[in-house]
Amino acid sequence: MRFMAIAGATVLMVAGIQPAAHAGPVGSGWTEHSPAWNLQIQSKGVITSYPGSTTSASGPGGSYARSGGVQTFKLVNNGSNRVEARIQDNYRTGQRQFEGELKVTAGTDDESAMQIFGNDGDGATTLMIRSFSRDGGTLRGGGKDLVSGINGKWVRINVTHNATAAGGSYSIYINGKQVHTANGPKGDHYFKYGVYGTLKTASAEHQWRNVHFYRK
Repeated sequence: MRFMAIAGATVLMVAGIQPAAHAGPVGSGWTEHSPAWNLQIQSKGVITSYPGSTTSASGPGGSYARSGGVQTFKLVNNGSNRVEARIQDNYRTGQRQFEGELKVTAGTDDESAMQIFGNDGDGATTLMIRSFSRDGGTLRGGGKDLVSGINGKWVRINVTHNATAAGGSYSIYINGKQVHTANGPKGDHYFKYGVYGTLKTASAEHQWRNVHFYRK
């Protein structure tokens, strides 16, 4: 991998190096757990939930498929703006970590791939990592570009969240390297991942594999 300076910031560039399968959590002292989850497809303003055992589902404008350990979340028209896994592990305090490998299909632009949901102030989220089409595919989160040159490549993402009654903080890691850390708001939190946002292109597709959850 290599690095590129853009407007004073250092952005990780993916160059042919694929992350190892299930590399595990970043940091020490984490225990893996397996919370329940639901698939959510929002079509024409209505959210339909499916159990985590679902292998295939679709609504007007969006679809989900799971095969060979890969989850494919897709938007095909503006009939849907959400095809997401909603993790049933609500927390207000404590430490949590998300790990997963993401592959973005070229043409996807300005779509959420992963969220820490929950914010007592303005806005609904603490963190939203979004994929953009520029520079060969770019992930952006926490107000900055995180990594570029990702389209069609598996990228390992770890997000740690230390939630406290006053707010806490989160950090983002790309292929094991910390690329961003920031304070976060207080709120009732949970993780979400998939594809979410108003479709601005012909279609949008995120694939996820090796998704794991940890806590302290």
